[in-house]
Amino acid sequence: MKKNIIIVLICLIVCVTIGLTGCGNEFAKQEYNDAEKIAQIEDRYAKDNSFSNLIDGGYSLTVSKFNGRQTLWNKTLEKSAEIEIQLDLSISSGSAKIVYIDCNNNVTVLIECSQNDSNEQTATKTVSLTSGLNRLKIVGFDCKDIDLKILFDEPHIDSNN
Repeated sequence: MKKNIIIVLICLIVCVTIGLTGCGNEFAKQEYNDAEKIAQIEDRYAKDNSFSNLIDGGYSLTVSKFNGRQTLWNKTLEKSAEIEIQLDLSISSGSAKIVYIDCNNNVTVLIECSQNDSNEQTATKTVSLTSGLNRLKIVGFDCKDIDLKILFDEPHIDSNN
């Protein structure tokens, strides 16, 4: 009987330890500047109180807490194109960025906010989309109160490609 209680106790400790491991944001901190991880097709994130909405010509997102990386938009093109993207990003704490990932998994930061530098950024970027899969992702750690708006122009197809 005593042996069974010890086994149950050990199992309980292991379960609690594994459960607590998943609650941290260490993965998000470690992967924040890791282009290889960011470029992966799979998303990995934890968030609370999230609301996203497709708006006319764009996308909006509000999140109370966020850690990780999440795909916001993807498009597969047969030909290269250019697109103008307007980005408005604000956070109350933490670090967050919006990145563009081309079909070769090259990662380009379009806009970035952190409590150490600036917690509110606005930018308009012209992005050269490649033929193949193109993606936008949000990447962040320790983020609180994210407010994001992305507006797109129509892509201008390059007829030479």
